[in-house]
Amino acid sequence: MSTSAPEPSPNTGQLRATCHCGRVQLTLPSRPTELNECHCTVCYKYGAMWAYFDPETVDVNVSDGATLEGYIRSDEDSHGDISFNRCSHCGCAMSWRGAGKREGIKKMGVNCRMVPEEDVADIPRRMGMGPRSREKK
Repeated sequence: MSTSAPEPSPNTGQLRATCHCGRVQLTLPSRPTELNECHCTVCYKYGAMWAYFDPETVDVNVSDGATLEGYIRSDEDSHGDISFNRCSHCGCAMSWRGAGKREGIKKMGVNCRMVPEEDVADIPRRMGMGPRSREKK
């Protein structure tokens, strides 16, 4: 992790996700084409809106005075372990990555609630139903 991120270029379509205190910043390689408002048992409580990227393409920068802390979700609903990562200073949920059995997956979720609203307002959204979609009617 580096200590200072380059400014996203308006020509590349990059976006920056920043926690409330500004100590954690994620620079995204491009604008997502879709956002997922997941309603699984964790994401619903976080109020997250995810965009997905290859983790090698997301630049993660953490300033002095903070760390990126993980909560490892390992339960029946998760289909494998996931680390939900938050700023240790202000507590904003920034991203998720595979952990444990899923550590090597080439998919990372970035919480686009941390991106300025005007930068993602026009991106289509889908609502993942989470556990409710598995209930029998």
